[in-house]
Amino acid sequence: MPLQDLPAGHKFPSESLIITETESAAYADAVGDTSVEPVERVPSMAVVAAGLSRFIKHLGLANGTVEVVHASQEASFNRPVTPGEGLEIRATLKSNAERRGSRFATVEMLFIDEFGKEVATASSLIVVNAT
Repeated sequence: MPLQDLPAGHKFPSESLIITETESAAYADAVGDTSVEPVERVPSMAVVAAGLSRFIKHLGLANGTVEVVHASQEASFNRPVTPGEGLEIRATLKSNAERRGSRFATVEMLFIDEFGKEVATASSLIVVNAT
């Protein structure tokens, strides 16, 4: 369903997420993150970026035909994520509005571990420019 047709409160199907050591290291290298050894723990924002990218694909916005801007990000972690750890992402479209020809949508995500414990939460604002 196109983004413009989704109401605020829409819940996306749950997604599974596993970030490998290789993916963790590649992300850290790409963003110049030297604060963590990526084989020991996944850079926090790599988890959020991987989660958000899945929902951008769900919305049909990853095909390159529209401009998508990741405008803001808030995240909170209860503990680090280790490479290879399985997480479940539960996402909700918290807001979805059009202003001056652009669509502003906020996706909230919960990252849950295999024991049902909340590992992290994230709120991401994306702006989709009309073409």
